[in-house]
Amino acid sequence: MAFAHLGTEALQGLHNLARELLKLEDYDRMVDAVVRHSLESLRGERGFLVLQRGDELDFKVVRNWSRDELEGRGEPVSRSIVTRVLADGKPVLIEDALSDQRFAQTDSILRMQIRSVLAAPLEVDGVPSGVLYLESRTLDRLFGDAELALFKHILELSSPALETCMKRIVLEQRNRLLEANFLERYKFPGIVTQDEGFLKILETVAQVATSDLPVLVQGPSGTGKELVVQALHLNSPRAKERYVTINCGAISPNLLESELFGHLRGAFTGATRDKEGVIASADRGSVFLDEVGELPSELQVKLLRTLQFGEIQPVGSSRPSTVDVRFIAATNRNLEEEVANGNFREDLLYRLNVVTLDLPPLCDRPDDILPLFYHFLRQASDKAGRPDPQVSPRLERVLEEYGWPGNIRELENEAKRLVAVTPQGTPITVDRLSQRILRVEATTRSAPASLVEHEKELIELHLRQAKGNRTRAAQSLGISREGLRKKMKRLGLA
Repeated sequence: MAFAHLGTEALQGLHNLARELLKLEDYDRMVDAVVRHSLESLRGERGFLVLQRGDELDFKVVRNWSRDELEGRGEPVSRSIVTRVLADGKPVLIEDALSDQRFAQTDSILRMQIRSVLAAPLEVDGVPSGVLYLESRTLDRLFGDAELALFKHILELSSPALETCMKRIVLEQRNRLLEANFLERYKFPGIVTQDEGFLKILETVAQVATSDLPVLVQGPSGTGKELVVQALHLNSPRAKERYVTINCGAISPNLLESELFGHLRGAFTGATRDKEGVIASADRGSVFLDEVGELPSELQVKLLRTLQFGEIQPVGSSRPSTVDVRFIAATNRNLEEEVANGNFREDLLYRLNVVTLDLPPLCDRPDDILPLFYHFLRQASDKAGRPDPQVSPRLERVLEEYGWPGNIRELENEAKRLVAVTPQGTPITVDRLSQRILRVEATTRSAPASLVEHEKELIELHLRQAKGNRTRAAQSLGISREGLRKKMKRLGLA
């Protein structure tokens, strides 16, 4: 057993922590439980979860330190210790800080008579971004090697909750910073992102929006091409003029020319009156050619002339007229391959892709999965006139690890579906997900091995003590019988 070398009291502390983490569904409460149990098991006096935010320290979980002390006495923790832990990326044990040559003369150590410290880095995507810090100020509570070993076990056991909570905090901080410095200066309605790569795309959108250059937006279906195109128009000098959209793949080739360029009465059977095309209707504005890769070859020639000379010629007319239009096109096809296969004109491609924006699939934007999910969840709840539902941490993990082949559109539909199938006031749990997602989840099992093994040991122990009676085992674990059944099924114990 991984914890066999620990004493009875230490094992009981780990047991209590694992039991509490099994019951909690809120990450913030999980992290608070980790700090609290760490202090209890290691006999520490004060504990902090500290985040590094630029040159400042941000305290998210504080135990046994009043707000007045925090705000009135400067940093309650030695910056030098936190800096060392973040730089080294490994736990630090300081048995007696006043006798340690590295820290004995540090201001905070002297000022607050800190005697003993345990601190460990917390990572987000492999980068140390915060520190779990425990301290003691009395000689009878000095930390030693035994406490360091137990501290490492606590960190190993609680690492899923710690890392997920840290990641959420860091992303929230990054998003607030971006909103203050970038997103608020421009209009990006409907776009939710914290992904660095996608933010660079939005920076390009803001930069080229003020020009009249044609833009080609490429990407798989469901990646938000329409929203990016709309942002190009809204951040342009043409924002107060018309913005029209035409889907080149949704209209029959026989009608598409008339839709784009218009026609005169009598130009063909059924043309009983003159019709203005969408390009002419958007004069001084923007035209969005969606699915431009579906454009028939004969219309590609006509569109090329419009791009080159600003001329349009309605069907049945002998004379062209001029328009002032900014063209934006989108496609989920590889137009270079279409050119190579003879399906798309090379000269038209060069006219359309003066600026090209390649939107990544959702699986390449992992930091955006949960923010987008909660965005769609709130929208669906508001539309249904319901309060925002709670979401279980395990469901969050499953959503983050699913591949989302349908991209943002699939995620949006799943969020809407979950609101519809979950009774009001009931948390959204994994078992309510679509079958296609559950099938993938069943093959991956997202929980880290260390926690899985300890969960198994804990449940098996209580089942043995209850002589196989699941109701009594669930009661001793502090969870429902149905909750125990689901956990046993997930862990392969059912």
